[in-house]
Amino acid sequence: NWTDEEVRYLFTLYADEKRKGNRPRSGMNVVGREFIIKKFEEKFSKRWIWDRFKNKVDISRKAYVKFKKLTHNRTGLVYDAMGRLEMSNAWWDQHIAEWQGARKYKTKVPPNMDVFETEFGAVTMTGAERWSAQQREASLDSRVDAEKDEESDSIDTDMPAPREETSRAGCSKSKRKRKEVDHEPYVVRNAILDRKFRIDKVLEILNELPGVIKWSPFHIVVVNHLKADEANRFSFMSFPSDDDKISYLEHMIGVKIYEGL
Repeated sequence: NWTDEEVRYLFTLYADEKRKGNRPRSGMNVVGREFIIKKFEEKFSKRWIWDRFKNKVDISRKAYVKFKKLTHNRTGLVYDAMGRLEMSNAWWDQHIAEWQGARKYKTKVPPNMDVFETEFGAVTMTGAERWSAQQREASLDSRVDAEKDEESDSIDTDMPAPREETSRAGCSKSKRKRKEVDHEPYVVRNAILDRKFRIDKVLEILNELPGVIKWSPFHIVVVNHLKADEANRFSFMSFPSDDDKISYLEHMIGVKIYEGL
């Protein structure tokens, strides 16, 4: 279980690594991941694999979206030291009347919403615009979904945006054929990437690494790590040598290859 202090520290580290350029569109890179894992262990004496940190960020994003239904486009909000909302009973009564879902946040407001705001960003609107709670929810969901897509595990292949199809009667067969030819290299490249990072292909390479014993403590944790996230498989496959691959895995899962044997 996470404490409020641990979550707050994670998001502090996360923001620092973003400023350093270690979180591109494809997600936190290996340098950023290892730094966060290391600093978190130094502060709390807990050695966790990256998946646990990433899952906490995703869960926090969902909590942020729900809470923003209450606070979005509001002024004069007051938070305590842990980011909990502190407002008068009159304020709560007014907003519960507007949106019944706000009632559950009156007595138990998720902590650290101020750092979530910094990480996930707020939807800013002009003062003249007035939204209902339902409209705010739709906008916030779409905004945060877009941010989540940037953190997704897909491989960025620089694929161009799809062209709008038209049904003009005068479109010649030669134009249609040229479009198919232009699109074909991207289809082939995507197919190659899909094969390269398929879990069975990656596990085959893992099992061939020197010193790896199938179903050893190291092997079991690594298999779960690689199955959990395509970004993990991408990072693993990016290292050219067997030694680098093993060192990367040991760092990420916190288990040595010969541990428990």
